Amino acid sequence: MRSVDDVTAAARIREAALERFPRDGFEATTIRAIAEDAGVSPALVLHHFGSKAGLRRACDLHVVDRIRTVKADAIESDRLTDPDMMATGFQMAGPLMSYMAWALSSGSDTAADLFDDLVAKSVELLELAAKHGSLQRSPDPQARAAVQLAMQMGALVMQEHLGRALGVDPLSAEGVMRISRASLELFSGAMFAPGRADEMLRALDTAIENTRKETHDG
Repeated sequence: MRSVDDVTAAARIREAALERFPRDGFEATTIRAIAEDAGVSPALVLHHFGSKAGLRRACDLHVVDRIRTVKADAIESDRLTDPDMMATGFQMAGPLMSYMAWALSSGSDTAADLFDDLVAKSVELLELAAKHGSLQRSPDPQARAAVQLAMQMGALVMQEHLGRALGVDPLSAEGVMRISRASLELFSGAMFAPGRADEMLRALDTAIENTRKETHDG
């Protein structure tokens, strides 16, 4: 069993890497630099994570798990609409979102694994939210999770342009809240006139079904 100090050191190393990788890039970041940031020896970094690649994967898994845990707690405690919980989540979101924006834009196998992990957890969260009455179930939860995630992460990858358009750092608490509000309008259908979103969904379902029939018949 690991000691408390051992676990704390591993957490410090991971947090240092979460900051270093997006700022300096994976190739330019050294084990020694991360060790200095975490206040440990390079040997201890390798002891916990095996390699720099192993540390990056640990960071990926931590981000996925952290997001899933926070959202699941909010759903299960029925606090999705609690302003205090929202504020806490927005304060936490900046560093995690900064890491994800960097990691997902790298175009590597690691980025693919991270996106797939996030989609899988998003599907679980959608089902959990539907079970607790917060969301309606989708006939295609995989597509809902993947498209929603791609839209959210796309905004992060374009954070420089988004920040210029909004006049605020997209990764600051204020920026995250403003983006979240706009996203909620889009995802909830609040931007449409009453009943219009339902009409469009029905029309789209008909178009999809007709296309499938044409493809099958052809």
